[in-house]
Amino acid sequence: MSHQDFLFARHGNTFGPGDKVVWVGRETDLPLVEKGLHQASAAAEAFRRKGLIPDAIYCASLQRTRRFAAIVAETLGLAAPVIDPRLDELDYGAWAGRSNDEILAADPAAAAAMEAWNGADVWPVQVGWVSQRDTVLAGLSAFAADRLAPGLHARPLVVSSNGILRFLPRLLLETGRQLPSFKMRTGHLGLIARREGGASLEAWDTPPEAF
Repeated sequence: MSHQDFLFARHGNTFGPGDKVVWVGRETDLPLVEKGLHQASAAAEAFRRKGLIPDAIYCASLQRTRRFAAIVAETLGLAAPVIDPRLDELDYGAWAGRSNDEILAADPAAAAAMEAWNGADVWPVQVGWVSQRDTVLAGLSAFAADRLAPGLHARPLVVSSNGILRFLPRLLLETGRQLPSFKMRTGHLGLIARREGGASLEAWDTPPEAF
């Protein structure tokens, strides 16, 4: 199989109108709110409209990713998603459950780390995160080798969270355009095409209506 299309989706919203937005990682298993459910349906319709129907769906074990992936599968009449804990969101440790303002009030020095993470995917050090960069990257490298290897699927879909998704393009892109940050907003989509000449970035952090 010389041609592959890798599809990506970040789960939908877990905060509703008026909710305080905080850092939510592996340690907090929030459900999708109503908008998040609609975002999953919109993602499925975007794949249908584009003619990019997945032939396999992989998702993290957290309920926000499992539900999002299940809605996509049900909408498109596909087999149930395969759950892979290697796609689970990072454990943000001391930042978990706190807003940006609360984190910076407690540790003003965290501003530089937060800016580097949000702007260039630079892993923060000495800020109290539980997840370790080397462990996460080793798990994702193994996931890519196991699930995204040439010849295994023509068009797999990966549903995960922002902290995880931003590292997968760097593992898959061989020749294509690199972004300073591969962060992805809730309910947004990505596409990497692998052809004989290498892998290229076709879309990232793209809303379903523009995909």
